[in-house]
Amino acid sequence: MKYKERYLVLADGSVYKGYAFGADSEAVGEVVFTTANVGYPESLTDPSYRGQILVFTSPLIGNYGVSQDQWESDSIQVNGVVIFDLTKPNHYKSVMSLDEWLRRQDVPGIFRVDTRALTVKLREYGVIMGAITDNPQRGLGIIKEAPPYDSINFTELVSPREPIVYEGEDPCIGIVDCGVKLGIVRELVSRGVEVVRYPCLMWRKALDCDGVLISNGPGNPMLLTELSSLIDDVVKDRKPTLGICLGHQLVAVGMGARLFKMKYGHRAINKPVLDLVRNKVYVTTHNHGYAVDPSTLNGTGLKVWAVQPDDGTVEGLYHENLPIFTTQFHPEARPGPVDTRWVFDKFISVIKGESGWM
Repeated sequence: MKYKERYLVLADGSVYKGYAFGADSEAVGEVVFTTANVGYPESLTDPSYRGQILVFTSPLIGNYGVSQDQWESDSIQVNGVVIFDLTKPNHYKSVMSLDEWLRRQDVPGIFRVDTRALTVKLREYGVIMGAITDNPQRGLGIIKEAPPYDSINFTELVSPREPIVYEGEDPCIGIVDCGVKLGIVRELVSRGVEVVRYPCLMWRKALDCDGVLISNGPGNPMLLTELSSLIDDVVKDRKPTLGICLGHQLVAVGMGARLFKMKYGHRAINKPVLDLVRNKVYVTTHNHGYAVDPSTLNGTGLKVWAVQPDDGTVEGLYHENLPIFTTQFHPEARPGPVDTRWVFDKFISVIKGESGWM
């Protein structure tokens, strides 16, 4: 089969040639990479990737096809896909190929790109806006016409329009849904509790539940100024609260800390996290481009309980006097290792008053 040429153009004028698969359309977005070697359906449906073009460093993508039980939302969330080798699926659960899936959901892909060279570029230069196009001369124009990634509130695009209820026993956990991964919901539901997903801007309703989970989500957390009152009310009510990924960042900002944008972020399923309290190391799943500045935590009441040992990134916070706890990593491990699923058990025990976070 003959594939037509397709190009990834970066904002600095770099052009990476490959071949087209997926939808016959163009895409623009922030170009980021993941080092995950499995779990491409979970990654592509992760709402935290909205607005981004995702590069897979693993050379073989598509080899086990697509089955819907692996999705983390109801559709593909990335703007575009960049891979090296597009392989044919061979798995008993597969219902379609990656190529067909992207075509059905109008997402363009490009394969046979030198993803090693591209990843080195992103590591040295940092994440950058890019465009997938069949006409490389159009690429820079597409990028210039698009708003910068950091200027868009993507949570408005991925948060549900109405509350979604998963019936269960007490306690009730209200999720402030900024783009929650379904793996997080499944972890809570599997423990028999009642779960209610509230649209991001309906966060006040979540406070009616026994505990609050502030979810992961896409984009620039510093645009979500309307959520600062959420943290004020959590503190006032002494509400047991768990913040995951974006939620971790929102808790920190709401308590007075500051964030910074990372050069190329953490996007992987094999990142070590050092638990400073329990003296353990976990292997964890990550997807974030922003981080908490630890030098700004003084006076917030927040203490660091976990760090990324490679670069010192703050991976977990807890409040010294309030039942507030956060993880920058993803404890639901979709995809990835299950080292930190205990976080959900701990959260429920804190809500029930059976234990503290530490």
